Amino acid sequence: MKKVTTKIDEFLSATEQKPVTAPPKTTPAPSTPTRPSPIRRDKPSVEPKPQASLDEVVNRFMQELKKVSKPFNVDLKKLKSKYENS
Repeated sequence: MKKVTTKIDEFLSATEQKPVTAPPKTTPAPSTPTRPSPIRRDKPSVEPKPQASLDEVVNRFMQELKKVSKPFNVDLKKLKSKYENS
């Protein structure tokens, strides 16, 4: 009868224990990234610069022609027909 008593005592002691809670999580919780992403999320607004006038373009073209050391022929009629509508 001693064996039965000890098994009952073990059973009662096992049921009196507090309920077991879930074990702690071993994986770390997701956090915010510490370094910035290479992809820009917020893009600054860009205001385009005003386009150059015709006189400014002609003057710049003349300056660049003066810088060239060897002479060459420029077909102005062809250039005019190509860029006339632009």
